[in-house]
Amino acid sequence: MTPRDGSAPPPDGGGKKLTAADFLGPVLRSHIQRVRAEARRVVATSAQGEGVEPDVEAVHDFRVALRRLRTLLKPARRVYGKKRLRPIADGLRELARATGALRDEEVLRETLTALELDGAPRAAVDAWLAERSRAEREARARIVELLRGEEPGGAGAPRASGEARRGPPRLEPHLARLERRVARKEAKRRRAEALARRAIERALEDVRALAASDPGDGAAMHALRIRFKRLRYSAETFSPLLGERAGRAARSAQRMQRRLGDLHDVDEALAEMRGADGLSPEQRGAVVEALGAWRARLAAKAAEELAREIEALAALWPDGPRGA
Repeated sequence: MTPRDGSAPPPDGGGKKLTAADFLGPVLRSHIQRVRAEARRVVATSAQGEGVEPDVEAVHDFRVALRRLRTLLKPARRVYGKKRLRPIADGLRELARATGALRDEEVLRETLTALELDGAPRAAVDAWLAERSRAEREARARIVELLRGEEPGGAGAPRASGEARRGPPRLEPHLARLERRVARKEAKRRRAEALARRAIERALEDVRALAASDPGDGAAMHALRIRFKRLRYSAETFSPLLGERAGRAARSAQRMQRRLGDLHDVDEALAEMRGADGLSPEQRGAVVEALGAWRARLAAKAAEELAREIEALAALWPDGPRGA
């Protein structure tokens, strides 16, 4: 069985006899290559010249590939060593944060463009977005520099010294370091299936800890969305070892990830538009009102679906993965 994320399947022999290193090694290498490929795509589609729209999905797909790799590093610490992997995980997390500004700009534009508005408020938002596009271009340029491995300001820019030199890490050194670690023969001997069960168990516990949160609490819903992401990516990765139940858990988590993602996008747009310059109080009020109504509809759907998906997950794993 091939994981849904496209990573390499486990070697022949079955999950019962497979070591965690035998399973994780090929999967990690596949994820590393996917991150590299998506980084090249961001660079290539962001530098096509004036008047050419960049591929708006490129940054999103890069961040997904990076998140999948980062999710897998959590169980991998039990195989390759926590101290060895922590600096890599920290560096990749900082890089994810650095790319977040650009993705936030892209999502804000998409959300406000899709918002149902008429007349003066619609015209005002379109003008505001056109002015805002400069921030998106600047954020994209910074990300391209990072992914190319350049110093901020271009390849020929002088290198800073001291504290000013510190900033978002470059991608390739962390990927290369992880590759070297995976290639070494010092991995701890653990059963692949036991590692898979523990990873799913931890992800389920994290989801359940926030499942009762108020849908009106934007911060809690965003945190829950991240936990559903981890559950999804963990279940997809380990489905070759744990079977169809893991696949069903992944699909359940994916549905909630998308629903809570829509909610978060509107929350972020609300935060921006409440203090947006360039709109009259009446225009700003109309936009905030429309976003608030949209959020209320999304929150109601999220609450209904959350209850259903938590029940479905409990039925899939009544005693946790260890009891399967």
